Amino acid sequence: MEEREERRKRPSGATSGRTSDRAGAERPKKKKPVSSGTSAFVKKRKPQTEVSGRTRKSASGSTARTGSSARKKNVSASGKKRGNVSREDRLYASKNRKTESRISESGRKTGARRNVPEKRGIVIAEPAFFRSPQYRQIKKYGHLFLMPIVMVYYELILRLLCSGKNRGISFLFFAIAFGFLISGITTFFSRKVNWIVTEICLLVMALYFTVQCMVRSSFQFYMSLSEITTGAGDVVGGFGGTVVVTILAGIPKILLFFWVPVVYLIFARKYLPARRYYYRIGIAVMLAALLLNGLTSFAASHGRYASDYSEDFNFDTSVRTFGLLKSTRLAFKYDLFGNKNKTGFTIAATSDDKSEENAEDTAEAAADTNEDTAETEDSSVKETTVVTGENKMDLEFADTDNEEIEALNEYVSSLTASNKNQYTGLFEGKNLILICLEGFSDAIISEELTPTLYRMQHNGIYFSNYYQPSWGGSTSTGEFSFLTGLAPQDGVETMLEIKDNNNYFTLGNQLQRQNYYNIAYHNGDFNYYDRNLTHESLGYETFLGYMAGHSGDDGYDPDKALEDITGSWADDEGTIATTFQTYKDKTPFSIYFMTISGHAPYKSDSGKVDETWDRVEAYYGDSKSDTVKAFAAYQLHVEDALTRLIADLEEEGLADDTVICMTADHYPYGLEKSEAWGNSEDYVAELYGYDPAHAWEQDRNALFLWSGCLENEYKDYATEISAPTFSLDVVPTLSNLFGLEYDSRLLVGRDVFSDQEAIVFWNSKKFVTEQGMYDIEEDEFYPYDGYERDDDYIDRILAQISNKLNFSKAVIDNDYYGYLFGEDEDVGQAIHGSSTSEDAAEAGLS
Repeated sequence: MEEREERRKRPSGATSGRTSDRAGAERPKKKKPVSSGTSAFVKKRKPQTEVSGRTRKSASGSTARTGSSARKKNVSASGKKRGNVSREDRLYASKNRKTESRISESGRKTGARRNVPEKRGIVIAEPAFFRSPQYRQIKKYGHLFLMPIVMVYYELILRLLCSGKNRGISFLFFAIAFGFLISGITTFFSRKVNWIVTEICLLVMALYFTVQCMVRSSFQFYMSLSEITTGAGDVVGGFGGTVVVTILAGIPKILLFFWVPVVYLIFARKYLPARRYYYRIGIAVMLAALLLNGLTSFAASHGRYASDYSEDFNFDTSVRTFGLLKSTRLAFKYDLFGNKNKTGFTIAATSDDKSEENAEDTAEAAADTNEDTAETEDSSVKETTVVTGENKMDLEFADTDNEEIEALNEYVSSLTASNKNQYTGLFEGKNLILICLEGFSDAIISEELTPTLYRMQHNGIYFSNYYQPSWGGSTSTGEFSFLTGLAPQDGVETMLEIKDNNNYFTLGNQLQRQNYYNIAYHNGDFNYYDRNLTHESLGYETFLGYMAGHSGDDGYDPDKALEDITGSWADDEGTIATTFQTYKDKTPFSIYFMTISGHAPYKSDSGKVDETWDRVEAYYGDSKSDTVKAFAAYQLHVEDALTRLIADLEEEGLADDTVICMTADHYPYGLEKSEAWGNSEDYVAELYGYDPAHAWEQDRNALFLWSGCLENEYKDYATEISAPTFSLDVVPTLSNLFGLEYDSRLLVGRDVFSDQEAIVFWNSKKFVTEQGMYDIEEDEFYPYDGYERDDDYIDRILAQISNKLNFSKAVIDNDYYGYLFGEDEDVGQAIHGSSTSEDAAEAGLS
């Protein structure tokens, strides 16, 4: 008992040094000296009354050092550290540190501060949400849902910002699917890489949606990436000032797209960090995205708008139906692999019942007209004989393994050719001047303001129900339809697609085979819309434009510089007047002009109005806005050009032997409400006098077909065509009037003097016929008086339109005319052997 008490009173250091011999007897071990100044450690400690800092105080008031300070001081005389520090003391010190840590943590949680100097200034506490369990779950999995939410947001904003009839909700599901696909991809890499990939995707998408918004604002159509590169890219180069204005005015729209990547760049790494998930999560997300896309694609391709998804795919219509993301993927697919759905034809619906029913009536009407002409007392009217037969060629369909060409052969063989008529050959051997008018509208025509245009409209062959459809592009598509007689379906790229084809039925090629002098002019940049690569394949020996001699660029040719004739840049009047001097002696001639003076934007302070503003101001007064008056002032350059051209033709004695055919490339979309053109309101409605709610109201325009002979020798043939006509009817109508050998089955339009059924249509398959107008998007038929909706009739017309659209596409893709007629060796060959420079010198213009 005493021994235990003694051991209890010993210092811990002495106890630790106790040993036992082999017999179990206890021997005391020699004590180690304790350094002076070192506190003695005891096994049994007094109750602790205060813990503060790094010391503890006993009840007697003495202090004992703990932690690292005590250990530093507890050094034996031999120099060894921690020699007299017991195991119990070390455990006590460790426990003391943990207690302090808990107290400190408790202080932080309760907002208390312990031994921390007070900080001055405002301390902003994080919202409680960021400390909640819900936020921790969002932070863990929220990044997977970021891209789907952003893609839906972008699609919705695009629809809200851009006018036009949007259809369906499938675009939401396509956007979600695309977003989850990107999210799945950004789960396999490190956090930093996933964050970088996500930021890049957000920036690219913001830029793409912004560009499409601007393109839609400028052209009133969405364009695919390839179309933007070809078409809008030329606008950037040719009308850079307009592009700058578009960007500056569109800053609010730009911000609506670009705030997303900016916010993500600044805050995402802290509040919604990208993560590297277990690979099964990434695979599951991507599979779910593909499944959603597949189900939505199936529904879209079998639903109400199935044709827009496949055989009638048009990028603008598709964006308004399926969204930009899905339409872009479809455009890539069809560009790379072709749209095989367009090669099918509904043969049963192609027979033109009206042709067979009205053949005899048409022949009788032609005979009556010829009889009336013969009996007239006016000796100046030429007597003609009605030509009979069909506008049909003896075609040989050679054997081929190409299934698409076989389908074309079968379709063409099923068609009924148009009959020749009293107008066949009326202009045989005469000169032809084709003019495509930039942004023109016949709404400005009046006897007082535009006497020459009024004369041509009412003293020639007057088309009172004419349309120039918007083909999903700009000027290039209008030119294409007007010159080829085929329906453009790939926007501005369509013209490029035929540059190496045999474009057999263009008026340029047909008349070139008749040894006409052929030349084309454009008083804009030589390579705008790649006309330097395309227009000679349309049958013109030479295409002239400005800056053709510009050095260092591919495709330029100094011998094709229009400025060599005009001396410098010239407006429509100057260009048409000066070039006439170079070809007036080369009859018969076939000339083509693409004008430029009518191009937007329409500004009353522009130099284009200097010579014409007073006339416009005197005519309109205060009844029109300055923007509409500026548009009219721009178009007066065409009026002045034609006035001068007709005067020159009459002076040279060529008026009666020359035919002028003109139409617009598109309606004046430069008057639409748009940042691109600086319009704060819709001026198209002001110009028209009504709000064009439908395509046929928007695209209604003018076709001029005039010749001096229609005012003299053939004046009884000057007539009004009230049946619906459009730009695809120009080639077959002129082919018949010039008595050319052509096959009406190989052209989409019709000879307006023939017995064929009149059908005007758009790529969306909206149509106008002699019974009424049909809007396929609304499934609404607007009948003329005496007619009512007939679903069988509508289905028959829609089937014919599908065939015509598919035919146009297949002819282009397969060079079908090349298959039928072989390579056209005359295309691009200078029959007359005279260069542009020689023409100019001969005319005394250089």
